[in-house]
Amino acid sequence: MKNLLFLFYTVALSSTILSQEIIVKDSSSIHINEAIVILPGFGDTKKGRKNQKSFFQHKGYDLYIPKYKDSKSLDNCVKNLEFFYESQGLHQYDKVHFFSYIVGSWTLNKFILKNGNQNIRTIVYDRSPIQERAPYIVDKHLGFLVWLKGLKHIMKEMAQTPYIPIEKGGIDIGVIIENKATPLMRVFKKKTLKMGEILWSVPSLNQSNDDYHYTWLNHDQMYTRFDIVGAEIFNFIKRGTFSTNAKREKYNWDPFLSYKKEGLK
Repeated sequence: MKNLLFLFYTVALSSTILSQEIIVKDSSSIHINEAIVILPGFGDTKKGRKNQKSFFQHKGYDLYIPKYKDSKSLDNCVKNLEFFYESQGLHQYDKVHFFSYIVGSWTLNKFILKNGNQNIRTIVYDRSPIQERAPYIVDKHLGFLVWLKGLKHIMKEMAQTPYIPIEKGGIDIGVIIENKATPLMRVFKKKTLKMGEILWSVPSLNQSNDDYHYTWLNHDQMYTRFDIVGAEIFNFIKRGTFSTNAKREKYNWDPFLSYKKEGLK
């Protein structure tokens, strides 16, 4: 069972290189001059992009989901994002809003530190104190399978690269914090906990922000359950804050247990 799970996860990782680029111009209004850019992470799949496209399109913003990830290095990811930003004319928008998953956040911050804020007005980060340990776990314990898929270099670099924050500097920054482990990380619970205490406080994430929101979703669900987090993402893009209903305290539960009842949210 574990071998099947490992293989499934590795196949999913391979789709981070193969996923199709998505660009949707919102033709419902001729006055659109804002764009949303989604930077998926290692959980990127065709199904995930389909869900993202379905939820984020035709809401008054042009939508971009670039194929920016590179199997060799984070620096190459940054170069790919630079090329995408320039080739798609993103600098021509009045405002660009980012929603970024884990490797996307590492990439975006390096992009901003190198190129400045550009016309980036909003960033909503998807952060996870548990899932951010996944590159180390995968590199150490699934290394051969990851090597077969050509992701060994980027996985090792992510495992060794701490989060480098950016200053707000005119950017509205929101942080969504996952409070549940994925099936993969549940399998490796003991090894994950051996890496040290899991810190859930907002300051421990090392990112200046305007607001934050704890969600009961795990990292895999963050690609599909926009019925849960989607409204909060748009609330932040429009207002620079999450709603009054957003949870601002961590969940009082064991995040490694499998919570199947949504009543626990």
